[in-house]
Order: sequence, then structure tokens, then C-alpha cells
Amino acid sequence: MRRSFKLELLGRIEEADREILLKIICEKEIAKSLRSKLISSASGPMPSLFSQLGRTQVLDGKIEEIAKSAIQPSVRAKAYRSLFEGRVVWIEGRKWVWTDIRYCEGRLKPIVGERKLEVETPVIDLLKISSEDRSSIVRRVSAEILIREFGNLGIEAREFAESFASDNSHAVSERGEFALKKLDEAERTNAS
Repeated sequence: MRRSFKLELLGRIEEADREILLKIICEKEIAKSLRSKLISSASGPMPSLFSQLGRTQVLDGKIEEIAKSAIQPSVRAKAYRSLFEGRVVWIEGRKWVWTDIRYCEGRLKPIVGERKLEVETPVIDLLKISSEDRSSIVRRVSAEILIREFGNLGIEAREFAESFASDNSHAVSERGEFALKKLDEAERTNAS
């Protein structure tokens, strides 16, 4: 219970208090310290901290460094996903949604916020770096992006797909095999 409170702190506080907290975060030395913490922390809720800091411009220009250098694989994966998608996403709170009102059943649905990023690194360069990451979590994100972008990558898409298909991680190899199937289908369609 206590951990979820920490993770959703910015989603639960009043708007005026949130603005004050975000201004404090934007202070130059505090921002530098938080970026350092994101990179060097081996444990803790750093992926959530990354998302919450993404509300501001504190991380802009440093996300690629975080993606390459963060100790926690989940932070690297979140940073790469942000770079690939050109946006940072965070949970602002949760809202109760009834799934079956007759039986009083429902669930908490996340309310998601986002902010656009200006990403200068080409997708192909990000794919090259992320596909060689030591963590399967990061390589899985890379494989997902390959599937989404394979039509824009040309012949290099097949190289990435073959690399992912032979990955030791089942989640990554599964996505690589799917990408290969889609590439084969596209080639058959173009040939006819």
C-alpha cells in the first residue's frame, strides 16, 4: 500500500501543490541530481520517477543518455520507448469503471497523461543500440518497434527481425518471428 502511494503521489495531490512540486523539480541542481539517481539506482521505483519527471522538460536532451546508461533495465526500456514514440507517458491517477453494475463489479482504470518530445535520433539508430542491449526487456521494446516500423526500414528490417528471432529470450524471439512472417507476407504481396 505504501509503495503505491509513493508511485502515484503526483496524481493524488492538489493541482496548485503539483505545480509547486514540479517547479522544485525543475531547479537546475535538483534536476541534475534526479537524472543522476535515475541512471545510478539499482532498485526502487525509478521507472515511475522517470515517467513523473517526464511531465516537465527536466529530462529533455538526456533521455538517450538515460536509455544507454541506466542500471535498471526497466528504466532503459522506458527511456527507449519514449524515444521511439516521441513522447513521455505517465499515470495521472485512477478512475473507477463499472464492468458489471448488477454485481457491483468494476476496476480502477488508469488515467494517462503524455507530453511530446522532440527526438533527433533516427529510429534506425535507436533500433541498432537497443537491439544490442544486455536486457531482454529493452530488446523486447526494440522488437515491438521493429514490428510497428518495419515498413519504413527497408532491407535492414529483415536483419533486425532475424536477430530478434534468434534471441535467447522467448518474448523477444517471438516478436522477431512475427516480424519475419510479416516481412515474408509483404514480399509475397509485392511480388504478385
